[in-house]
Amino acid sequence: MPGSIQTRGAEAWRKAQAMGLRRFVVLGALRRGIPMSVIVITVLELFEGGGFTRERLLSADFFERVLFVFAVFLAGGAVSTFARWKAYESLHGDETST
Repeated sequence: MPGSIQTRGAEAWRKAQAMGLRRFVVLGALRRGIPMSVIVITVLELFEGGGFTRERLLSADFFERVLFVFAVFLAGGAVSTFARWKAYESLHGDETST
């Protein structure tokens, strides 16, 4: 069983290397930032109680909230994806460090 985990990790590392660091981090950040932002904005709007009226969705306040939430989750996704890259690099060996 441990061998299969090692094999999956090595395969994931090969795929990540094929993408390159920049693309790997950008895609990872977007994969985290977009869904988490949608979920959090939806929950915030539901808890705030105003509903999803046209006026509310087109307001500057809503736009600022969306930008802030997206920026936070995008940054978090980029940091965690870069950390995953470094973990792959240290676990599966690559003499060059980024």
